[in-house]
Amino acid sequence: MEKKIIKFRWWIIGISVIVTLGFSLVLTKLEIDPDMRNYFPRTMTSMVNTDKIEEVFGNQDLVIIVFETDDVLAEKTLRRVKEVERDISRLDGIRKTLSLFESKRIYGEEGIMYVEPVIQRIPRDEKDREELRSLIRDNDMVHEVVVSGDFKATSVILTLEKGVDEGVLFSQINSIISEHPGDETIHLGGLPYIREAINKNIVRDGLVLIPLALVIMLIFLFVVFREWRGVWLPFLVVVMSALLGLSLIPLLGWKFTLITLLVPILLIAVANDYGIHMIAKYQELNASGNGHTMKQISGMITKSLWKPILLTGLTTVAGISALLAHTLIPARQMAVSAGIGILFSIFFSLVLLPALLSTLQRSAPRPQLLRDKSGGQNHLIQRFANFVVRRSKVIPVVALVLTLVISTGIIFLKVDSNEENFFPEKHEVKQAARIINNKFGGSENISVLFSGDMLDPVLLNSMEHYRRDLEKMDEIDLTMSFSGVVRQISKALNDPGDPLYDAIPPSREAVAQYMELYSMSGNPEDLEQLVDFNYENAHLVIRINDATNESVNKILDRLESFKADDPSIAAIGGYGYVRAQLANKVLMGQYYSLGIALLIIFILVAVIFKSAAAGFLGITPLAVSVLVLFGLMGLTGIRLDVATALLSSLMIGVGVDYTIHFLWRYREEMQNRLSRSAAVKKTITTTGRGIIFNALSVIVGFLVLIVSSFTPIRFFGILVVVSVLSCLTGALVILPAILMRFRFRFLEPKEAAKDRTMDDQLKKAG
Repeated sequence: MEKKIIKFRWWIIGISVIVTLGFSLVLTKLEIDPDMRNYFPRTMTSMVNTDKIEEVFGNQDLVIIVFETDDVLAEKTLRRVKEVERDISRLDGIRKTLSLFESKRIYGEEGIMYVEPVIQRIPRDEKDREELRSLIRDNDMVHEVVVSGDFKATSVILTLEKGVDEGVLFSQINSIISEHPGDETIHLGGLPYIREAINKNIVRDGLVLIPLALVIMLIFLFVVFREWRGVWLPFLVVVMSALLGLSLIPLLGWKFTLITLLVPILLIAVANDYGIHMIAKYQELNASGNGHTMKQISGMITKSLWKPILLTGLTTVAGISALLAHTLIPARQMAVSAGIGILFSIFFSLVLLPALLSTLQRSAPRPQLLRDKSGGQNHLIQRFANFVVRRSKVIPVVALVLTLVISTGIIFLKVDSNEENFFPEKHEVKQAARIINNKFGGSENISVLFSGDMLDPVLLNSMEHYRRDLEKMDEIDLTMSFSGVVRQISKALNDPGDPLYDAIPPSREAVAQYMELYSMSGNPEDLEQLVDFNYENAHLVIRINDATNESVNKILDRLESFKADDPSIAAIGGYGYVRAQLANKVLMGQYYSLGIALLIIFILVAVIFKSAAAGFLGITPLAVSVLVLFGLMGLTGIRLDVATALLSSLMIGVGVDYTIHFLWRYREEMQNRLSRSAAVKKTITTTGRGIIFNALSVIVGFLVLIVSSFTPIRFFGILVVVSVLSCLTGALVILPAILMRFRFRFLEPKEAAKDRTMDDQLKKAG
């Protein structure tokens, strides 16, 4: 193969460049998808039910604009709220607005019911303000719905049309807010706003993280190899592989998501590994003082490294491919784009890099990192190898104890799919979420669809019973329902102390009469979010103030218990349910992809070394690393989310390289009749150097993620460092210690293995 590479080197160079440039052109069509609902199949129960509810009551995505000040009933504040709402309501894409000025007051006088706006005129003095304050406190449809309990915040709630361009809409909303300045602090919240923030931050991260990763990688390569060809050759492999991997996303009709943001960083970090091995081998041959030409050296590099690089590359792809079993759609897409990108990096490293290298002149030998000036082994790595051999009895015991202790943290590991937690504490999204959760019952809903005769008192009493029961839960501050409206009407038509005051009427006819009176005095469209026009479907809206997965599941369990005994509950949906089910799917996807990754690696390593024992040896350091990773996550409170859930498969795919490289070189040294201790030392001081460089390359590549706009991506970057160091420790400390303590036939010289087989047979015969 190496001869053909040299012979057709210019063809290889030309075709590689043309293909890369051609594929890269489709990157101009790359689109961003910030909506987590598109990360999972639409066939999920929560998604199906939410779609069903939205068919009846419209889009449930709300934008909440909060005005915060000392007293929201101050004249200047109310005028600003009114003007901002008026202008926003005229925008295309706004279906409905709800605020103090759109909220209704239901009351009765002399047996007549009136439905009027809460604010008929803006109060100008303290007396009018206190009267208004009293009216709001007595109105369950307004108090703590659009006005906070302390009257220091008021909200304008926007219901959007489906399919609206949210980027354009928020630009218009911000312009309107700027056109009406004031002393009030304004916060924007709700899922559409969070999606828009995610969209902006994905763009920002793409423009910052990718160039930063490339620059850091350039510096790293120069520090390691001390010559420019050692920089630009591996770097070219990285860039071309990353471009080809990314180009598959638009080419296959996919969109760029929070998860696929990891693809270019992964390719930059991992694709660099193979080029590092090639350049390290070049420097080794170049420093040997032989008289070989660059063509000969290039051929020798390929001949020496094609098999280990190909095998380790394929095992990396295999580990990442386990993500194809993940529930997350972007995770599957990542498996494809990153896997193919790594395959390209293997090709470019084994074929393009030597082709380019053969066109250059030999350079002067450079001092190499982790080697002394005479070309011998650096005393640090030599001392490290001696330590591993000397402490080989203690290392497995210490590793086992530490692993068991740290892995206890797994019982504290929790799952999180709340987009609010994608952002740092000081981000506007988090600040708005805190205010909405504390003052308005939360911005995230769970919806319950009731079907049947909505004028039936029995059904309404059941709905009211559920509503009151739910409001006793700490996780719920606010519920809205049609039964609550009927109760509000009853308060207007009956005097306090009357059995019908603040109660559901006893007959269907009485309920129908209530609604007839409401339609005469008010606008039936006011209730369109709670009951349909034919009174056949009703909507119980539950606002969640604590959107953790545990809290939402607690609410869902209560709702499911209601549904089991009540056929009128047709569906449970809403984004709170969707998100909770996403979290459960993330956890299951983690189990599936992790199990499949370990199984694939076991089979591949066993096939490579033709031994089941090799398979177990191959996955042992990885299993230890996985336990340590999840244990540390549990102990430090880092939750499993859409990003960190991908880590184990990626870690296994990358970490197995170190194990294979070590076993491969160790077997070669054993074939050369070295003792086990000598073979371990030789492997650590030679191949160990490349393994350390590879690990550092991955760490350097992923460290840029700590400056991401997204908290999960930052944690992902930190956890990659922990994972790689764990895998590195497994490959260079735990694995050698095991090899020192136990004999493995597949690693011994063939003659010695045969002798041992004969000895075993003689012992059995004797």
